[in-house]
Amino acid sequence: MSHNGENVRRVIRDLWVIGLDVPPYPQLRSFIDIYLQPLAENGLLVEKNGFYFLENPGKLRDLGGYEPFIPEAEELVKAAREGVVGFKWLRGPVTGVFTLSSRIYLEKDISRGLYATLLREPRLVEYIAEYVRRNLEYLAGLGYNVLFIDEPVLGVLVGRRRILLGYSEESIREIIERVYRGLPGMHGIHVCGRISPRLFKLLSSIKELNILNFEFHDNPMNKEFIDKELLEANDKLLAPGIASSKNPVVETLDELRKLLGEIIERAGGRVDLVSADCGFGGLAVDEGGPEKAYLIGLEKLRRIKRVVDELNAADK
Repeated sequence: MSHNGENVRRVIRDLWVIGLDVPPYPQLRSFIDIYLQPLAENGLLVEKNGFYFLENPGKLRDLGGYEPFIPEAEELVKAAREGVVGFKWLRGPVTGVFTLSSRIYLEKDISRGLYATLLREPRLVEYIAEYVRRNLEYLAGLGYNVLFIDEPVLGVLVGRRRILLGYSEESIREIIERVYRGLPGMHGIHVCGRISPRLFKLLSSIKELNILNFEFHDNPMNKEFIDKELLEANDKLLAPGIASSKNPVVETLDELRKLLGEIIERAGGRVDLVSADCGFGGLAVDEGGPEKAYLIGLEKLRRIKRVVDELNAADK
């Protein structure tokens, strides 16, 4: 579905009709562009063919004068204030420090991957950390009470045996603590793709995080790393993705029940904010185009909601 004001409002209305408890503001454009395109428009970065380049590292100092503004986030709050929707909780996702840094290139040769990005310069990453914090503060000020950072690159950065680019568990922990410290509401992190047991343990140890969100449908091996003792000891909740965000086949209710039940058992009941694996931007269909893909995504969410409601009713 294309990004425009009417489609954003449509998504908000549809999420309300489905009955989601904690909806995010709609993201109908890249979760990278939402945060880096404004910096390019203001001359801090240079955008070329969809990639972002930092040609003058000194310009990062100007980030301190940039005021965040996310139209989609404003639109959801407006709908809530006007009584169009009545959500009690609003989820405010912000692309995280490490992931944004991994998409800002310091050299023209991008074939070197992460080694060509800002991520290789921890001193410069500090500026992005402050930028992410300011966006979280902005969303909290709008009324978002479940704040999330999306950090897919952490699944690559933190492996089973080593951490890339000279980072340590302590340095990663400190950056995440810093962006959240003192902010209101619940704090969560989303890491899509495969995770390592080392990453699960690291994120479980971060005091400022309340909720850990991972994929379990398309990456079933992640179930093996759920450690209920760590969740209990660190007072963490697991927010599992239980439906594919890429495969257009809508999961059966029995499939969703089985997967969610297994995750709840492994997590010792410490489960909340059940969702699909990730956003549906990568959901592709052979026929019907974006409209059909959108309706499939809605049906997946509707079925997840039904399964969660059934479990909640059974517990009463």
